[in-house]
Amino acid sequence: MDNCIYNLIYIKFNQEFNNSNFFSYNLQYPSFYNFKNTYFYVNSVILNNLNSTIKLDVESFKEGLKKEEEEYNKSAIQNALPKRNYKVFSDYAVTFNKNHVLSVILSLMGFGGDFGPEYNDLYNYNIDLLTGNNIYLKDIFNKNINYIKVVSNYINYKISQNKDLYYKDVVIEIPEDQAFYITDDGIVIYFGLDELSPSKMGIPKFKMSFSRFAPYINPRFYCDSTNVVYEDSLKRSKQLKK
Repeated sequence: MDNCIYNLIYIKFNQEFNNSNFFSYNLQYPSFYNFKNTYFYVNSVILNNLNSTIKLDVESFKEGLKKEEEEYNKSAIQNALPKRNYKVFSDYAVTFNKNHVLSVILSLMGFGGDFGPEYNDLYNYNIDLLTGNNIYLKDIFNKNINYIKVVSNYINYKISQNKDLYYKDVVIEIPEDQAFYITDDGIVIYFGLDELSPSKMGIPKFKMSFSRFAPYINPRFYCDSTNVVYEDSLKRSKQLKK
């Protein structure tokens, strides 16, 4: 297996928080930038677009819950009902950052009081840093692989092993735009809350390890701790061999 190159980009931690009588939030999300004085460079338009998309998703989620809080509590006053305290949270993880590929997940959660609505959304951002294009599940697999069949069969197999955790007679055939994110040792396929199982079970996730499905996987995405190098170190090494 060829060496995997670590992307030298700066990951900035952002946090916004506020508390009011009936609405509070604590939002954490990333933004990405090029380092100065390094030859590793991503087109700034690509990073700016990604940063804007993540920021917009966080703000839209927060504002949606804020509007719901205002409408509910306005109605509660009119109908002599107790008001609800709404809370919004976000968190993130950079799950893959190699070979000019970036995979990021953003968890967005909202709560409307002790007995109010609960929201639990997971967004993914799988970006080719060379082109700025989104990476789809089909790109993770080699071109001659029927990836829809492979992934669907695996998920149905995993469901069959724990039938009690899922709704009765659930059978999966994934769509082309199936949600997923990339990790160092596999891809995680996930579904919406209450889509395959009761919402109390959380977001259904299924991990397909690269080691198990290696013959099907595009080598660009298959990295582990034994073959990861920093790109500047790799460049120097090649220069010394000349």
